[in-house]
Amino acid sequence: MNHLRFALALTIVFTFVGFASCGAENAVAPAAEARADIMQCQSFEQLMPNFVAAIGQGKTKNLKDLVENQLTVSEREGEPPPINEVLRSIFKTLSSFALKPKEPGAVGGEFCATEQAKPPLSSANELCEMRRSLDLLVHQGKGIEAINLIEPQLLTILNYLTGTGNDCKGRPRVSHYEVAGLVSGFCAQTGTCKLTDGLDMAIGFTDYVNTPDGKDLVKHLNELAAKPSITGLLNPQSLTESDTVSIAKILLGAVQGADAAGLRNAFSMLPLPAQVKMDLDPVVGDLEKILGHPEIMTPLKGSLNCLTTRDVNSDLVRMLYRLAIEEQCSEFGLTRLTAALKGVEDVDPRGSLIFIANTLARAIRADELGVDSTAKVCRLVFSTAKLVGKVCSSEAECAAPTPKCELRQCVSLRPNAELALPAIADLVRAGVVNEGICAADTLLFGCTGGPQAACR
Repeated sequence: MNHLRFALALTIVFTFVGFASCGAENAVAPAAEARADIMQCQSFEQLMPNFVAAIGQGKTKNLKDLVENQLTVSEREGEPPPINEVLRSIFKTLSSFALKPKEPGAVGGEFCATEQAKPPLSSANELCEMRRSLDLLVHQGKGIEAINLIEPQLLTILNYLTGTGNDCKGRPRVSHYEVAGLVSGFCAQTGTCKLTDGLDMAIGFTDYVNTPDGKDLVKHLNELAAKPSITGLLNPQSLTESDTVSIAKILLGAVQGADAAGLRNAFSMLPLPAQVKMDLDPVVGDLEKILGHPEIMTPLKGSLNCLTTRDVNSDLVRMLYRLAIEEQCSEFGLTRLTAALKGVEDVDPRGSLIFIANTLARAIRADELGVDSTAKVCRLVFSTAKLVGKVCSSEAECAAPTPKCELRQCVSLRPNAELALPAIADLVRAGVVNEGICAADTLLFGCTGGPQAACR
C-alpha cells in the first residue's frame, strides 16, 4: 500500500537524519531512472556519496562508539535501549496515521485525496498532509530558501559549541561546551526540567496561532522585521551583550509571573529607545493575551523555570547575541530569517506545517516511554560530565572477553559532547544536510518525479 510505504520511508528518513545528520555540499541529484519504482532508484552510495565517504574515512567513529557503548545499551534488565525506543516511537506514530481509513475525497484505490480535492485540515489524514507539504516545500522547492538555512545555521552553532574554525568576523573560535551541558540538563527529566513541558507548549501554541489573536501575533512579528528602529538596534554599538542579558532576564521574569500589569511594568523599564518601545507595543499586547491561556502558560512557565534554574549565566542568550548581533552571522540575520519564514507562510496559507507540528507533538506526548527515551538520548549526547569508574588502560584490556574495567573507553576519556558534536559537525561540514534532503526527496517521490529543487 502506498501510504504504508510512505510511512516506512518517512521512518527511514527520520532515523537517518536524527542519528546520522547526513547531506552533501554541491551534491548532484541522481539521474532519473526509466521507472518511478523505488527499487529502480540509485543505490544508497550514489544517493549519499559524501556520507558514505565520511564513514569510510572514520569521521563518524566517535559518534559510532557513543551510540554502541551508551545509546544501544539498557540500563536495567528488561528495559529496551533508549535508541530502540526512539525509533519505535517514530514508527508507531507514522504507522498509526497510515492505518487510519482512507482520506475523505480519495478515489479508487488511492489512500489520499488529490491536491484539487483535498479535505479541510480538520478531516485530513496526517500522513497525506505530510506528503503534500513535503511535495510543495521540498520537491517543488517552494520553501527551499528556508530549507537552505538549516545547514549553515546548524554548522555555525556546532562550530560555536566545539570551538572549530573562525567566527563570522574571521577570528579563531573558542569552545562553548557549557551550552551543550545546558541542553543535556534541559533533557534531565527531573521535577524542574521535563521534555513534556516543551511538547505541551508546542501543542498549545500551534493551537493558538490558528485563532484570530494568534494570527495577529504572527502578523505583528512579521511587521517588526521591517521596522528601522528594530533593525537599527540589532548591532553591537546599539545593543551590548550585557544589555541583552538584562532585557532577557526582565522579560523572562515578567512572563513567569503571568501578570499583565507586571509585564507592562517590566516592558516600561527596559533600557530601550522610545521608538523601539513604540514599535514593540503591539507584540507586548499580544503577549498580554497569551498570559490568559493556561494551556500555553503552564508549560511555558515550567520551561522558563528550567531555563533560569539551569542557565544561571544566561549562556544561551549570550550565544544568540554573539552569533546574531556581535558577529553578524548572515544565517542568523533577522531580515533573512523573517523573509524565509514569510516565504513559507505565503506558500502554505492552508497552515499544513502548523497542523503537522501539532499532530506530531500530540502523538509524541502520548508515548511516555518514547518521551523518556528521547530525553535520555538527548541527555547522553550533549553530556559534559566526565566519565567515572575504572577505565580500561589499553586496547588489549578493552578487547578482552572479560575486562576488569567498568568502562570500556580506551581511546578517549573526554565527555560525550566532546566526542559526538565534532563528529556531527564534520558530517554537516561535508554537506550532510542537503544531501540527506535530496535523498529523502528521491526516496519519498521516486526517481522520475521531476526536478528535485532540494538537490544540488
